[in-house]
Amino acid sequence: MKNENSVENTAKEESRFEEFVTQALRLHRRGSFENLLAQHLIVAVNSPPVQKIRLVCEAAFMVPKDKLNVDMHEVETIYVACLSLLHTPEKTDFISVAWAFPQTEENYARFIKPWHNRHVPIFYTYSCGSERDEKRETLKKAQSEAEEFFLITSNLGIHLASLQVLKSEFVAWAVPRIMQVFEVVSRLVDPDLYKQVLESLKPGVKAYEGSLGSP
Repeated sequence: MKNENSVENTAKEESRFEEFVTQALRLHRRGSFENLLAQHLIVAVNSPPVQKIRLVCEAAFMVPKDKLNVDMHEVETIYVACLSLLHTPEKTDFISVAWAFPQTEENYARFIKPWHNRHVPIFYTYSCGSERDEKRETLKKAQSEAEEFFLITSNLGIHLASLQVLKSEFVAWAVPRIMQVFEVVSRLVDPDLYKQVLESLKPGVKAYEGSLGSP
């Protein structure tokens, strides 16, 4: 009987220990997740516009879909366009935008048309002689708005000033949308944890403490 009680007590202790470990791991995962999310949001606040957009999108991707009441299709659209502009080298001569998607009519309608202002001209790189004539002839062959846009921004290359125009157009469209996502995601982080993470960063970031908002 004594041995049976001992075995039973041991089993109970093991069961309680397993439950404790499970709870601890669950809390650790939750804390680590919130900590990482808080860091992402804090860094996003103090980043340049295009980088800010990328970070907020990635923060949204970290959250389970059932806990995030935002249009993830739009977030994905913004993210892909953002990466394209972010990863394009800013040169003073020939610039080819690194579009992160096939250059099709459908992708133009999804990733470009919502934010690109057709009334603002995008110029291809200036060239002389036969090269200039070839570029003109190539552009004349464009059968659609999408084909013309991709020819100029990829095949023919654009000026640095035109790349900045594209970035400005994109930022003006994307930031109001992405900051709504920021507001929703930030509510998933405990304000006290946000402040702790904020205090662990360099002093220059602390000025943005109010960006989290009230829970």
